[in-house]
Formats: sequence, structure tokens, C-alpha cells
Amino acid sequence: MPSTDLIFSLNNPILLSVLLSLALLGLTYIFYVHIFLPSNKKFKEEKETLETQNAKLMALFAELDPEPLFRFNKQGKIILSNKAGIELLGEKWKEEISIVNILPPLNDFNFSGFIEDGQTLNLSAEIFNEYFDVTIKGIPEMEFGQIYCNNITSRKNFENELTSSRKKLRDLSNHLQRLQEEEKQKISMELHDSLGQILTSIKLNLEALKDMPADSRERIERINDIASLIDSAMFEVREISYRLKPRILDDLGLLPALNSLCNEISKKSNMKSIFQAYKVDKRLNADTETTLYRIAQEALNNIIKHSQATEFSIQIVKHPGFVRMMVEDDGVGFDPNNLQKDPLQKNGMGLINMSERTIALNGKLAIDSRKGGGTEIIVEIPLENENE
Repeated sequence: MPSTDLIFSLNNPILLSVLLSLALLGLTYIFYVHIFLPSNKKFKEEKETLETQNAKLMALFAELDPEPLFRFNKQGKIILSNKAGIELLGEKWKEEISIVNILPPLNDFNFSGFIEDGQTLNLSAEIFNEYFDVTIKGIPEMEFGQIYCNNITSRKNFENELTSSRKKLRDLSNHLQRLQEEEKQKISMELHDSLGQILTSIKLNLEALKDMPADSRERIERINDIASLIDSAMFEVREISYRLKPRILDDLGLLPALNSLCNEISKKSNMKSIFQAYKVDKRLNADTETTLYRIAQEALNNIIKHSQATEFSIQIVKHPGFVRMMVEDDGVGFDPNNLQKDPLQKNGMGLINMSERTIALNGKLAIDSRKGGGTEIIVEIPLENENE
């Protein structure tokens, strides 16, 4: 058999290997072109469809969210907002508004790249006087981004109030410490200047008696002087004791104590005083009486120091379940809002002191004042039971 016939003979193993390789290559090509590529393309299309549908569902659910939501394009312009977002924007929603208008920290933000990369950003921000935890998410499948807002205004206000209350408490504590030191110093000076001098005079008179004849006129005069000095000392002790806590409050109760306080302040300041009580037919709880007396005392001290008033009044009325006291003057008044900014000014700490005393008994304190219109302080203290 010629050599060429041997080469192309089916019995030639080399030829069989070549033919088999070609057949495998052909089958591989057919599988890749007609099966693998179409399947891969279909898989990608289905994946993109699912992602798009998922993004649409996410966007739809977000639009129904009770919290504000904003959708923005690659230029950072807001193109859609849910109902809560429109309510937050108000009149601004009618304008062409950018994210920067509601979130100024994003002024130099790359919105296009953020959306294309599907990035997420979390931050806290104040939007039109309300506080929010904000999540900004890029959605590349939809070629836009969304801003999800969680309103934390109540929590933020509570935190601010808590911080403010702690500061007021520290200020009040410092103020009370200063008052205590001032009272201690005042009592010390009164004891030294008044009682100290009286006792010194008594001591000198007693020493002088030792060398005097028992029936001498001078001895009798010295004894009379000593008796007079003892009376003065007893009067000073009563005055100091009254300023610390008037005995009349413990012995006779709140109404006589308030009436006495009004008379005393009126004499010292030359202001006309009015005291009225209604339906308080018997004594109140001891803590209630002490609290109301101290508040009245603080209020009258403020009137003397700051009000430039010519007249003041105290009214106390018992209602079912609570007792109300009103302290009013016709002075220059003040702006209560300024006290929130600076409670240490003028009578600010006095009012805070009154407020703290009221709160301690679960009561309420209100201040009605304006410049040139006088001041009225209203205190309500709940009673322990309806029959009190």
C-alpha cells in the first residue's frame, strides 16, 4: 500500500488523534457559542432585572415610610419626596431644591460617584429646626440616591433639657452654698456685733458690782442696766431665731406667719401690703406650710431688691386637691425668657430656688411678668388628700 494511503488510513493512530481533537474543539465551540454564552447573558439579564425590581421595591417602601425621605439625582437635586418629606420642607418643596439646602455639610459632595458606586453614608443633622439620624444611599441600578431620615427631635430635646437641668442644678447648688455661707456670716456678725457687745457689757457690769456696797445707789443702777441688757439679748435672740425660722409658723400656722411677714416687709420697705386667704379653714401639712412660706419669703425679697414696686399682695386659696398661692407686685417686671438664657442674673436664682422647692412637693410654679407690667408668681401644691 502506498505511503500516502497509510497516512490517511483510519488505522493511522495519528490521524485518529487529530480528528478526535477537531471534534472536541467543534463541540466545545458549539457549547460555548450556543449554550454557555446565551445562558450567561440570560443570567446577567435576570440578575439585573431582580436588582432593578428590588431597587424599585426599596424605593416604593421608602416612599410609604412615615419618616421623611428624599430622592436625588447625580447632580444632587431632589427629584422626589414622600409625604413626610414634603411636610418637612413646606414651602421650599415648591422650589428647585438641592440636597445642600437641607444638608449643608454635603456642599462639596460627589453625588454622581456616590450613586454609581452604590455608597452609603450615615450622619446626624438638624433640618429646619428638627433633628434627624440620616442615612444616604446610592442606588446605581436606578441611577439615583435616597436620603432616609429618622426623627430624633424628641430624644435630642430631652438630652438638651437634661444637660440644661444638670447645669441649673449645679448652679442652684452653688447658689445655695453661697447663701448658706452668707447666712452663716450674717448670723456670726449679728452674734458678735449685737449679742457679743451686750454680753460684754453684762460682764463688765457684773465685775463692777463686786467692789460696790450692797445697798449703794450705783449698785442698784448697775443691776437695772444688767436687767435691761438681758432683755436686749433676749430680743436679739428672738430676732435671729425668727429669721432662721419664725416660731409663729410652727405655733400658729401658715396664715398668721404670712400675715406677719407681709406686715414686717411693709414696715421695712414702706410698700403697701395686702394679704388674703380663702377656704383655708385649718392647718396644712407641715412641709406644705414651710414650702409656701419660704417661697413667699423669697418672692418678697425679690420684690424688695428688684421690683421698685409700691404695692404687693399675697393670696392663698384652697381648692379640692391642691392649694394655690399668688404673690403679685406692681413693679417694673422683667422678661422671664431671659432667665432661661442666664439663670444667674438678678432674681434668676431666687426663682429657680422657688421652682425647686415646688417640684420637691410635686407642685407647679408659673411666672407671669413683663417689663413695666409687674410680676405675678403662682404656686400650686397638691394636698395629701381631699379632706386636708
